Amino acid sequence: MLYEAAAALFVERGYEDTTMADIAERAGTSRRTAFNHFPSKGDIPMLWTRRMADVAVEVITGSTGDPAPRRIRDYFRLISRLVEAEPELTRQMMLGWTAAVGPIRYESSLLADLRPLLREGQERGDVRTDVDVAEAARTLSDVYMGVVFRWVRDPEALGSFQDVADGGIELVLSAVRARD
Repeated sequence: MLYEAAAALFVERGYEDTTMADIAERAGTSRRTAFNHFPSKGDIPMLWTRRMADVAVEVITGSTGDPAPRRIRDYFRLISRLVEAEPELTRQMMLGWTAAVGPIRYESSLLADLRPLLREGQERGDVRTDVDVAEAARTLSDVYMGVVFRWVRDPEALGSFQDVADGGIELVLSAVRARD
């Protein structure tokens, strides 16, 4: 209920112009309760990111027979659809994420999803064995976040979010994919 209230207010007023008191009031609870759930307003965008990634993980978990690069591409495509479905919410959550944590201090939560997929791909022969899984996961995350940042900054200039994200992810996957 608090998360939903925050998301609605961020879209209506913007991240910067929404306070925890506003969120508590919209959710019909006390400010103290709001802070018990979210110690800072910046925790809300972090939950938003994790929720999208969890949806993607749930969907790709059923495709265990597919090669790892395909599952990784599908993972990012699912997140991209969620991002594009609510552009203003995405914009506000990314502005909030940047204000609260920012790319310098943040280690992507996507890494926990990507590393096992890449390792599994190495075990199955889908991903080159000489690939540093941790570095490949970071690079995939960095490429994707770069596209998100550009899209938030100027969605019209970027064009199709999905196409640009797919292109960046495919570029990295082509470097890690095992050769036939």
